[in-house]
Amino acid sequence: MNVFYNEISPKDCYKPYIQKFWILDNIQNPLYTPARYALPNGCCTIVFISGNGALFNPAGKTIELPAGAYLSGQITERAGISLKPFSKAIMAQVKPWFPPVITSISMNELVNSVVGLEHINHILYQQLIDIDLTNEGDVIPALYKALDAYLHTGGDSHFIQWVYNKLRVSTSTPANIANIAIASGYSQRRLEQKFKTLIGLTAKEVQRILQLRLLIDDLSKHSYNSHLGALAHQYGYYDQSHFIKSYQRIILEAPSRFNAGDYILPLTGHFDFLQL
Repeated sequence: MNVFYNEISPKDCYKPYIQKFWILDNIQNPLYTPARYALPNGCCTIVFISGNGALFNPAGKTIELPAGAYLSGQITERAGISLKPFSKAIMAQVKPWFPPVITSISMNELVNSVVGLEHINHILYQQLIDIDLTNEGDVIPALYKALDAYLHTGGDSHFIQWVYNKLRVSTSTPANIANIAIASGYSQRRLEQKFKTLIGLTAKEVQRILQLRLLIDDLSKHSYNSHLGALAHQYGYYDQSHFIKSYQRIILEAPSRFNAGDYILPLTGHFDFLQL
């Protein structure tokens, strides 16, 4: 991949809200980068684009992102990313309970989509747009400073954190959504409605994503092509057919064709954000 990929861990005091920063740097390259896939991970992303921009392809759409600041909602399947010549993307992967802190917009509207930050929170946008978007040394401290006014948790944030904890994937027994609803005091229908408004997806959809991402994290580090059935069972799929159906819904190809080089995969594990 021509694009340089890097990750930066947030300061400890911001870790309850920011999973990590990840950077795609094509600022000195006169060519487009080859498209690589990002995968659903249960998080949203604040995106800073500089230079000529980027192309983002979620759910079969092509979204052009010129220089600017954006919020990307949840994605439901792999999404291609390519940087244009002389461009850079600095991204803050924010935890799923953070967007409701900065906006009242229903996150259901942002699934497989990206919106300019000015439409989400104009005050936050004004604090960030005049900085040097090519320099993470400027972007990250400016984002920290701008977020200080929002770093408080309300009932909705606590609710999301609580449900994500319940959805935390074990290696063999994924959580039962009906049991989560009973423990929450909501009906299952109301829990799903509330969760979809705040997150963009239903609790069941998030559970599928987290379950598969845990498996992909393992699959990307080892070769399991001849033992996919055993790997699927290890991560809570009740048979290989169930695994293949769930995999193809998100990855859009057969598990046997998985090639880590086609994806922008984390340098560190994805799932520490579940340890609350």
